[in-house]
Amino acid sequence: MNFGPFDAKQAPSALARAIDDLGPTVAITFSAVPALLTVRQAADVLGSSRHHVAQLIDTGALPAEFHGLHRRVSRTDVLAIADRQSRIRTEVLDSLAELSRREGLYDEF
Repeated sequence: MNFGPFDAKQAPSALARAIDDLGPTVAITFSAVPALLTVRQAADVLGSSRHHVAQLIDTGALPAEFHGLHRRVSRTDVLAIADRQSRIRTEVLDSLAELSRREGLYDEF
């Protein structure tokens, strides 16, 4: 899955892929994503908790800027992490499915 951003020419095909991937019963919401995100916004993009994003910042896995006492993270950095997590998730699930097939635990349809 590609997390964008998309230009006007890429948007229709990206939307069509998202609808195909998610299925007809899923609602899709569009929103503008600012260049700098709050911890909460980054957590929403990643589908994780604010605590997890704070840990990513604290360990240096996600660079952050401080605006007073508030942390802001780059949309580009958050989308890169989301893309990496998606690729890792796909690889792990593919490996698990292959292992299940080899062990005879996977029913073919």
